[in-house]
Amino acid sequence: FGKSGNTIIDDFILKKKLRWIPYNKFKNVEYLNEGGFGTIYKATWLNNDNVKKVILKCHKNLNENLNEFLKEV
Repeated sequence: FGKSGNTIIDDFILKKKLRWIPYNKFKNVEYLNEGGFGTIYKATWLNNDNVKKVILKCHKNLNENLNEFLKEV
């Protein structure tokens, strides 16, 4: 699916066997709420022939809060 562009995040994703999904793979992104680290959205993930409803989290100041973010994941 690609890379985030952040070496620490990309290494974490690889180590935990996760996937980085680019924003353009989501449709119908709608605001839900504001949380402690950022904003929460719901969206439709276009995964080849599968369409899935997902929750997205957009973090504020991710570089400053990167360790907390990785612990949460």
